[in-house]
Amino acid sequence: MSNSFKWDFSGLDKGLEKLALVEPLLHMYCETKALQFESYAKENRPWTDRTNMARQTLKGEVEKKSFGFRITLSYGVDYGLWLELANEKKYAIVEPTIRLKSPEVIKGMESLLKAIK
Repeated sequence: MSNSFKWDFSGLDKGLEKLALVEPLLHMYCETKALQFESYAKENRPWTDRTNMARQTLKGEVEKKSFGFRITLSYGVDYGLWLELANEKKYAIVEPTIRLKSPEVIKGMESLLKAIK
């Protein structure tokens, strides 16, 4: 009796090609969404600009993590924290943008991953 088995590697090259495309594709998708977060926040800020610094320094970015990608939206001014938290969050835009746009990101990601299969 022989104790051997045969591995079938047919199709492996196609699978590896898809895998090589997935990460850059997801990164590009996340970059697009980060820019959309930034644009939305700048256009829909609830405060009146005085110096334009808070609006101009709102930034959407993508960071590669071991588990995937992280999209962040942040201020480049130190008083951004007060816009988000003070005055009963009357002037907040970062958290509301993330809450509003995140489901759209997840839905788009699901569609993208289904299309890659």
